[in-house]
This record gives sequence, C-alpha cells and structure tokens, in this order.
Amino acid sequence: MQSSIRGVLIDVSGTVHVADKAIPGAVKALDRLRASGIPFRFCTNTTQTSGETLAKKLRDLGFNVNRNEIFTSLSACRQLVQSRQLRPLLFLEPDALQEFDGIPQSEPHDSVVIGLSPSNFNYDMMNKAFRILAYSERTETPATLIAIHKAKYFADKDNGTLSMGPGGVVEALEYASGIKAHVVGKPQKAFFELAIQNMDLSSPTPSSSSSSIPTSSTNIAMIGDDIEQDLGGGAAELGLVRFLVQTGKYRPRDED
Repeated sequence: MQSSIRGVLIDVSGTVHVADKAIPGAVKALDRLRASGIPFRFCTNTTQTSGETLAKKLRDLGFNVNRNEIFTSLSACRQLVQSRQLRPLLFLEPDALQEFDGIPQSEPHDSVVIGLSPSNFNYDMMNKAFRILAYSERTETPATLIAIHKAKYFADKDNGTLSMGPGGVVEALEYASGIKAHVVGKPQKAFFELAIQNMDLSSPTPSSSSSSIPTSSTNIAMIGDDIEQDLGGGAAELGLVRFLVQTGKYRPRDED
C-alpha cells in the first residue's frame, strides 16, 4: 500500500502537535515522507491563526515545512467570499483576520463568517450576527452564513482536554435565523478536492458530480485524529486511504 500512495494529506492540530508540543515521532515521520518524494499537504481546519503563522509554529516545533505546503480552510473561505463579492462580519481571531486583508468588511454586512474565535463568542456578537441573518431572510437577497468548519470540539492546550468547537455556535445561529450555513472546510468534498489540486495531482472541478476523482485510483492518503471531520464526509466519498491516529481528539472506540 505504501508504495502506491501518490500523495498525503495531513491534519495538523491533534495529529502532528497538540498546543505547543509536537506529537512524539511526528517530526521524523514528516522527514521520512519528504525523503520519499511523495507530495504532501498539511490540510487543516485551523481558524485561529493565519497560514503563515501556522507554518512558523510548525517550524518552531521542529517540522521542516514551507508555507505552500499548508492548505487551510481559511484560504478556501476567502476564495468563496471573493467569488461571491460578499461583505462579511467575521468571527475570527486577530491573526486569522490577516487571511482576509483586502476583503471589504464595513457595514452594511451581507454575510457572516464563523471560525473558532473564543474572543467573539459572546452574546453581543452573536446577536449582531443573528440580526444580519434574520432580518435579511425577509428580503429578496437573504444574507449568507458561512461556517469555516463545524467541528464539535478540538484538543485544547491543557493536556489535550477537549474544548467546544465552533459547530455549536453555527447551529445556534442556524436555528435562530432559519438560514442554513454553507460549510467550507473539512469534511466537505470540495475542500479535499481543492487540497488535492494544490498538490498538482489532479484537476477536478470542485463539487462536480461528474468530475470526482475515481475512487479506485486515487491512492491519496488522509491522516487525522477526527473520525468525522478528517476521515468522514468528503474523504470517504472520494475514496481516500484513511488513517486514524490515536492522538489529539481521538478517544477509545472512535474507530467503531
């Protein structure tokens, strides 16, 4: 199986590091992968930091990685916002906001973008987002709710203890406003397709049912600690070779 793998997608938080500690053996594993000549991308839903900051963090932890080897849901979200010419209210931490430089963000907002942003998860901000969504629903052009991802939880810095992800916040706004979120990151099929394109391994049209990567010949691996976000959804639909690591979010019986 190993010799047939054409490319590797690797989750970041919980898979190669937890908070400020590299997972034992992960640095050497990446060095071996690079030496093999098999292309890879860190494929992450991380929304608290920019891609450049994440690359620096990984290098500080000992990983030999370049910025262009990191594909984030923030990048995919920016692409969506630009293509639709939206003026979003952004639920993002300051560092992650760098990914949206040049995007109009002043009022009146016509959309809400939610990432993992503890500093914004308060009633005032939630109510502001609700009003943008709820009042627009009565117009000809309802506002757009975009979830960078809908993870239920993540492995936090305090010894990997689980903490609440943005999924619950997204669903609260969906429930209150009646507007369904457009999810950008993992486990969406289009996200994995874009990440594979980023490795120059194929050129499918994202989300096109007639151009999916053939499941019998992908030979592209996805490695992650989240059975749903990393290894379910699009990863399963595309027939990726999926590896569940027993670190980070992993809990006994997840594989069941």
